[in-house]
Amino acid sequence: MHKKHADAKMPTSPNHRREEEINIKPKPPPPPPPPNPNPNQMELPEDIVADILKRLPAKSLVRFRCVCKPWCSLITSPSFVRTHLKLNRSQFQSDLGTSTRIILSRYCDTLLSMVSENNNVVETVELDFALVRNLPYYVKGHSDGLLCLVINDGFGGMAVIYNPSIQEYRKLPSPCNFRSTREVLGLGFDSSIDDYKVVRVPSNYCRLKCPGYQPQVEVLELKTNCWRKIPDEDTPPFFIEHIFQATEVNGGLYWLAEDHDASRCVILRFDLAEEKFKVVLPPPDESCKSISWIGALKDWLCVVHTRRLSDVHVWATKDDKNWTKIITTSRFPRIPGRDPFLDSFRYMPLCYTEKGAVLMSVRGERFVTFDTRDNTFEHVDIRGAQHWLQETVYCESLVSPGGGGNPTESAVALGSDVGVAEGEQDEDQTAVGDSTSSNSLRQLLVGLKREVHNLLVCSVGHRNINDDN
Repeated sequence: MHKKHADAKMPTSPNHRREEEINIKPKPPPPPPPPNPNPNQMELPEDIVADILKRLPAKSLVRFRCVCKPWCSLITSPSFVRTHLKLNRSQFQSDLGTSTRIILSRYCDTLLSMVSENNNVVETVELDFALVRNLPYYVKGHSDGLLCLVINDGFGGMAVIYNPSIQEYRKLPSPCNFRSTREVLGLGFDSSIDDYKVVRVPSNYCRLKCPGYQPQVEVLELKTNCWRKIPDEDTPPFFIEHIFQATEVNGGLYWLAEDHDASRCVILRFDLAEEKFKVVLPPPDESCKSISWIGALKDWLCVVHTRRLSDVHVWATKDDKNWTKIITTSRFPRIPGRDPFLDSFRYMPLCYTEKGAVLMSVRGERFVTFDTRDNTFEHVDIRGAQHWLQETVYCESLVSPGGGGNPTESAVALGSDVGVAEGEQDEDQTAVGDSTSSNSLRQLLVGLKREVHNLLVCSVGHRNINDDN
């Protein structure tokens, strides 16, 4: 017992004490998290972020791809592109300030985009699409934000699919005996195969001006990227003017075609799924009116029935059978130095305005709004445009012209700032300490904040209106 007590009192050596101190030294605490610069901010769940982003304009989303890699992956994912497109389709042609955009085509000049409509004043901006600069071109058709153009490049011409919202385009292979801008093409979505189709149909110009011209119909699917000919027995006995755009409505492409045997115009429909043509009977004609225009308002096929120097009637149908008259007027606006009745056959409805009026083009010269409630016109001031060849109403989207795997090119000339997806670059090239990158990111975040604020204000206002009703 004495021995045990003596052992307990035995002093330890200095080296031994130092080892014990090292072993029992506590680990340093982890560093505190960085302070939140704004304690009112909070991280949102991914599903809420996606729900907010899908409601923003396509051009804003293109810029926001470079906020971070997760956002870039989300915005470019096929599921997000489809969701965003579905929402935009529901708003298409209901208001020029939503997903509806109008492009003006000019001869040998750049495209102009109508960006806003406020108190009958519309601003235009020039699209930086270098491929059409100083060259003749026509917009042949459009679908879900994709435009089909034919450009006369002096080497037989080229067909192009272009999305102005994301500033990407893709050149298509030329079919046999392609005759540049004189060809008639259309673009539409075939839901049965989940792909877009470009359709080549007989051209009236080629029939008259090209010796040995053989009319035929060919189809190109964007995913397969090759032309195939449909059977000769399915080729219609009609020819279409090359300046006419195809109208896509309810799974079909429509053209105003010329029937030379009967000296009349017919409405020709091409079913995108079945790849068959049929003639759509026109609206009832009480006074020998002629069809001067064919197009679409929302999901209605519309035609303009005109009697020169008299009146204008706009008819609409959803089933190609039952027609409803939605506009009728002979009270044309007075233009100084012009007889308004001489323009009666040139009116074309394009879309609805925020106030519910119909925005109409007086072909290539001016725009007016028509209020169906009191049958009155108002002049629209177009700023930045004098004359143009075509008006194209399209739906903003993130749909790629690549069609699911085919390469695309940037539509913007070198040296222009387009807000490309910097998030796709290597991390080494996007250093946080770079002041230029920081400023760009700050501007993007400010833009996002503004877009979300506007979205919330619109949502609250819409909810209040519904509550009052």
